Amino acid sequence: MDKGDLNPKPCEDVLDDKNRGKLLLDMGRVLRHPLLFLRVTDPFISSHHPACNHFESHLVTIRGRKWCIGCTFNSISFFSAMLFLFGIWLIDNTFFIRFYLFWGGVFLSIFYFLLSASNITEERKRAKIGSKFLLGTGFAFICWFVLLFEGFFTNLVPKFFIILTLYIGFVTILNIKRSFEIFKECENCEYKMRWSKCPGFRDVACKLLDAEFLHAEVVSE
Repeated sequence: MDKGDLNPKPCEDVLDDKNRGKLLLDMGRVLRHPLLFLRVTDPFISSHHPACNHFESHLVTIRGRKWCIGCTFNSISFFSAMLFLFGIWLIDNTFFIRFYLFWGGVFLSIFYFLLSASNITEERKRAKIGSKFLLGTGFAFICWFVLLFEGFFTNLVPKFFIILTLYIGFVTILNIKRSFEIFKECENCEYKMRWSKCPGFRDVACKLLDAEFLHAEVVSE
């Protein structure tokens, strides 16, 4: 909030109230009004990170909108690789040997995690984007390993179920990894995860209060 603003918003009064209780998210209201919740929390729909300099290396701006590098380029690389491999399979499927597809996918995935663990990609956006193509392509290889079991058109429904299960597991692992990274970064920040004070979260917290998705816990006297 601008210090020169003599008429602070009601939500800012709540955020700045030193005597208030914890801010609580009303999950019931979120479930009843999911689209409104998504609009209120925008741009987190696409950015997935706090709007502060600490996370700038995790974001890329496309046509004026911030996008999470991980989610965006993992998805682009995965679906691009799936379509590319499908095109090659239509032309000549003799190149598709399941052994090489599986271990190629495993190698690319391990290589990605090694790069990520080395912190080489932390401050270099191009390196980070490139690493996502390794991961997305590796997962596409593993998916094709599954699809070609006993022939492409055999048991497609169970195969898609297996791929979906693998995808959910993959995304869960990545989300756990990302959550630890965000919490670690926020814990080391001067605001110590006090998101009502953090410039990267304050605006969203204010909008959530105005939309009645957040409320201050009642403190008993």
